[in-house]
Amino acid sequence: MSKHVSISPEEAADRLAIRELVEAYAHCADHPRCESQMSLFTADTHFVVYMNAKDPTPSQEMRSRDALAPVFAELNNLRTPPRTSLDRARFSR
Repeated sequence: MSKHVSISPEEAADRLAIRELVEAYAHCADHPRCESQMSLFTADTHFVVYMNAKDPTPSQEMRSRDALAPVFAELNNLRTPPRTSLDRARFSR
């Protein structure tokens, strides 16, 4: 069984804010919304991408929210938006 520990209201608020941020990022990742996804980052963000787990050198490094635009635009070009149940019903006929 898990043991519940009491936490302060401030910590509870912080945990909720982190959870909401992760959920918002996941939602944006599922839908091609470059601007919405970028808005989740601070203006002075430091975003590092590692494409090779064995190489300690980043493949890409961006140092501002605006620098993320081409990255998220490319991701949006690669994704297919999730199908709704209405789309599935149309294509299953």
